[in-house]
Amino acid sequence: MVSGWSESEKYSNLVRRGMLITTSRKPSAKTRTLCKLLSRFITGKCITRGKMGMQQLMEFAEGGPLIVVGEYHGNPGELGFYDYTGNLLFSLRFSDWYSEDIGSYWFSDLEPLLAGQGEIADAFESFFYFKRVESEEVDQLPLRSTVLVAGEKEIDFTDSGKSLFKLNVKGFKKH
Repeated sequence: MVSGWSESEKYSNLVRRGMLITTSRKPSAKTRTLCKLLSRFITGKCITRGKMGMQQLMEFAEGGPLIVVGEYHGNPGELGFYDYTGNLLFSLRFSDWYSEDIGSYWFSDLEPLLAGQGEIADAFESFFYFKRVESEEVDQLPLRSTVLVAGEKEIDFTDSGKSLFKLNVKGFKKH
């Protein structure tokens, strides 16, 4: 407890309906940064997990889905995608890459679009419910379009045709 507040009270004003993205229990600075970037891109909410268990996390998600950013050797290395009941739907292992100017970039409030083919793109479509566009159409989208381009080896988070950050896929597993 902090300042007499329970963990639930501490975060209750931060998390509202929608997607919740959180970190592992003792995240590195890089993991916290990726969590924030993902939440800004998909217009979700981000919290640092701390000592919270899965039950508490699901309460904060308030009926919405949950993404947990896990670590491998002190770096972000896994994403776990959970449904509103706390069941793990799929997980993705990756190595990360960031654009040099990502810290100064302002994300639009528009819901991202999804492009790509294959198992990962299909899983993302069912999880995020983003409108899916054909890969050939990405270059023809309006200037301020944010697009999550999901491939089997790489996931690229773009805005206005510019890559903001990428995840290099190392493994994907449905549960």
